[in-house]
Amino acid sequence: MSQSCPLCGKTKTEEALFCDDCTRKIHTEYEVDIPKEIEIGSASVAEDLRVQEHVEDKKETGNHVKSEMTHVDKEPDVEPESGLEPDLKSEKTVMKKKKGIGVPLLFLLVITLLTGVFFVYNETIRKSNLDRSGWDAAVKTNSVEGFLAYMEAHPRGAHFDEAQAGLHRLKSEEAAAWERMKETDNVTELRDFLDRHTDSPYTPLVRTRLDSLIWIGALQMNTPESYSDYIMLTENGGIKGDYIAEARKRYDLLSRAQSVDVAALDSIRATINGFFTALSALDHNGMVRYLAPTVYRFFNSGAATRERITGELLVTGAQTEGATLKFTPDIESVQYEVTSSNHYKVNVPLRKSYQKGGATEDVYGYIAHIELDTLFQIVSIFETKPYPEAP
Repeated sequence: MSQSCPLCGKTKTEEALFCDDCTRKIHTEYEVDIPKEIEIGSASVAEDLRVQEHVEDKKETGNHVKSEMTHVDKEPDVEPESGLEPDLKSEKTVMKKKKGIGVPLLFLLVITLLTGVFFVYNETIRKSNLDRSGWDAAVKTNSVEGFLAYMEAHPRGAHFDEAQAGLHRLKSEEAAAWERMKETDNVTELRDFLDRHTDSPYTPLVRTRLDSLIWIGALQMNTPESYSDYIMLTENGGIKGDYIAEARKRYDLLSRAQSVDVAALDSIRATINGFFTALSALDHNGMVRYLAPTVYRFFNSGAATRERITGELLVTGAQTEGATLKFTPDIESVQYEVTSSNHYKVNVPLRKSYQKGGATEDVYGYIAHIELDTLFQIVSIFETKPYPEAP
């Protein structure tokens, strides 16, 4: 005979306390084992409930039915042997009623207990585990981003104050590091800072400083290769590339196709080396030897004779109490091309040295632009400076 499940109302067997679905759900989801004695007595409990309902119905119609709880056998002519038997049957009925009522109460108690346990777990153990794992991650990274992430995820976390202190410590370290690095020439140190502090407010300043240092290095080498390296670093995103246009210009000037005329190249080198040696020493005769009779451009001056140019240089040198500026061309890096008039247009890297406060300072990155006539005499000379304020 089937009955209704007290939980869902579905049909269940007479011997079972719940239907199959509810029994499975209790075991799997709530991990509650139904007591064996309840399962064994479930049939008698169900039978007792049916008998009790039957008795109450008979009472309402005026028929008195005598029944026993274990099996129903009518004995109308037999008198009870003792006056205690009806009381025992009544007590047994009450106990069975209580047992029948206790099953759903037990189930509700289990559900309430499980709910309470889950709530406690969610509010204490789970949150504690998340807080601890978040803090471990922040300590491991030891970064501004890591501490900020912990503070945002756990505003009331157990380590909130520690995270805030760590954040302030790192910010102070960043500020101190920038104070050291804004005057440094150590490219590696600047790059390490950028790797460690990607979102630092000092990052743009460090990137600018790094770009400037790499550009200065390219100017000091002052070769097609150094400018090519700068261009590649910019294109790969390694540096800002504030000087990319100048780097391309200089690369083009210094990487022109080399002439195969060895004799012409040797003559060009001899003129350039001799002229800058004489210019550094303010040697009048030496300068006259390498200048053409008329020079149509001499640095920032217009056309003039070589006698006038050399005379003005001697006057300037006397006013400064001797020569203070030295010129050193990179003869091996001379690049030239032949014009339609058989003149030679030359680009050569140049370094200048001058006296400042009793010490000699070198300025790199100049490119001298020289034009020689067919006799290898200078008819024009000017320069590209590494920066506008350069001497």
